[in-house]
Amino acid sequence: MNQLEIRKLTMKFGGVTAIDGIDLSVAEGEIRGLIGPNGAGKTTLFNACSGRYPITSGEIIFGGERVHGLKPHEICRKGLVRTFQHVTLFKGFSVLKNVMVGNHLHANHSYWGSLLRTPRTRRSEAESARRAREILEFVGLGNILDREAAGLPHGHQKALGIAIALAAQPKLLLLDEPCAGMNNDESREMIDLVRRIRDTGITVMLIEHDMKVVMGLCDRITVLSFGTCIAEGTPAEVRENPEVREAYLGSQANVA
Repeated sequence: MNQLEIRKLTMKFGGVTAIDGIDLSVAEGEIRGLIGPNGAGKTTLFNACSGRYPITSGEIIFGGERVHGLKPHEICRKGLVRTFQHVTLFKGFSVLKNVMVGNHLHANHSYWGSLLRTPRTRRSEAESARRAREILEFVGLGNILDREAAGLPHGHQKALGIAIALAAQPKLLLLDEPCAGMNNDESREMIDLVRRIRDTGITVMLIEHDMKVVMGLCDRITVLSFGTCIAEGTPAEVRENPEVREAYLGSQANVA
């Protein structure tokens, strides 16, 4: 069953066509890789799916519903959640408080309840803290709940960004370069985390430039070049595609 359907999607910015009539389907429960050279349209596609940019034409269907035209928080509430290459954290907050902020879309209290500190609000906040602790244990940060986010090393900041996204209760998680800037050990931990996320029932679609990560992690890969889809298939099929070799992989084409 396809969870995300992108049909004839076109994105134009002035006289520049960033995405030109792309068709793409993501099946429920898979890890889909999205690769291509800089300027291929990968991040623009994520921005379109998450509602950050209005689309020029086409359709974006998520869970059987049209989501193009909705505001980002409305799309997020439906379960289509994204992260960013450069993690944005509340750096003056603790690790735990950062993830509690990610719970706000599903908070069970009102503005006035928060202001007056009603019993319902206090129960909701206690539940939010409990869920945040569970998520942080899941991503491997359960032992640093009270640390300030600003002082975290790069790998922990990346994991915290994913924890915040998980707090929004995604059905499909869009990961923008989750392994960017990581050393080999951190990349292996991130690969393991992405697999565990998928094993909980969350579909994952990721942009990544590290071909070892992409080829070893993804079930299927979509390749973009100059705003169009030039190939799609399993890692083995994409690796052997001559058009992909020419457009993107180059000397990395034989990566195992």
